[in-house]
Amino acid sequence: MADSYLNWVAEDLKKIDQAYAKLEAATGGRKDEMEAVFHISHDIKGQGGSFGYDLMTAIANELCRLIEKADKIGDEEVEAVKLHIASLKLVIGEDMKGQGGKAGEKMLAGLQQACDKLLA
Repeated sequence: MADSYLNWVAEDLKKIDQAYAKLEAATGGRKDEMEAVFHISHDIKGQGGSFGYDLMTAIANELCRLIEKADKIGDEEVEAVKLHIASLKLVIGEDMKGQGGKAGEKMLAGLQQACDKLLA
């Protein structure tokens, strides 16, 4: 089952990369592009914990929270999305199961700090 998850999440990571590329290139309000990132992140959030990748769920949840609460979608918000996506890839690349230990805790805390700063 975990192998199936790794295949699914690899596809989701490709999709979120493509959605991010559109977001980064977008001009104007970027609402539609951010919505696409949200939907993929929401899918990732729903699957990770079921397969022992709780940190994936936590990071994707943080990304969803950022997107839901952002008043605007400027360069800083786009950069924060990029950081979350890089973190998701790192978790899978390093096979960080569960909460990812101390490294996972630090990663999640850093993402939460960045989001709190943007949303303040």
